[in-house]
Amino acid sequence: MLNASAIGAGKLRRMRRMFGADGRSVFVAIDHAAYMGEGPPLGEPLHEIAAGRPDGVLATWHLARAHASVFAQSGLVLRVDGGSSELGERGAGDSNQILHRPEEALKAGADCLVVLAFPGAPDEDLSLTRLARLCSEAEMLGLPVMAEMIPGGWGQAVPWTVENVARAARIGAELGADIVKTVCPGPTEEFAAVVAACPVPVVALGGPKMKTEDDVVALARGVVEAGAAGVAFGRNVWGSEKPRQLVERLREAVHGA
Repeated sequence: MLNASAIGAGKLRRMRRMFGADGRSVFVAIDHAAYMGEGPPLGEPLHEIAAGRPDGVLATWHLARAHASVFAQSGLVLRVDGGSSELGERGAGDSNQILHRPEEALKAGADCLVVLAFPGAPDEDLSLTRLARLCSEAEMLGLPVMAEMIPGGWGQAVPWTVENVARAARIGAELGADIVKTVCPGPTEEFAAVVAACPVPVVALGGPKMKTEDDVVALARGVVEAGAAGVAFGRNVWGSEKPRQLVERLREAVHGA
């Protein structure tokens, strides 16, 4: 549940826009095209996702502006970091930057900001410093921050063990994040250790496309039963043939109705 005494009025209102009365949320991530150059299909599929009534969407600057009316009933979590793509050879180090400032995000209607951080990576100082500085700036505006904490980075410079994921989640919270998004390191019941280690709401990311949508729903139900505040699923939702129905199933798994 949200700790109302620990956050200001502006953050409280924005957090309540993304989390239900049960303190849980179904986020749909549609921010992949900013680095993939492809991903969430445009047009009708976006309307289908919105029709499923996700509590929040993780979106790019373009989607936030061009499809504001489509997702007006969902909280907007704006991706503000980036600066690299998958078109060429991927660099070994962290080359991301903060692309959009909190003040600009507010004008775009953001309820929250999201950034990546890689504790345990050889150049961890770059992403951890970005996160901390962004949290400081956002605090002055009453704007929550979601930290996507990936221990060791996508190359897994440190293994994604329960202990490392839990420590990464705690680091994100200690640097100022209001929500932590991270990987589920094993069986869903082990996610309880990640939640217990983190003093702010934790949501599980979905990762690569799963074999079946039953697997997607089972992951959501499992992490919530382990204490997670919800999920932030991307390609498993926008890659579905029936995204509206899948979002509705996820809402049932997370909220119980």
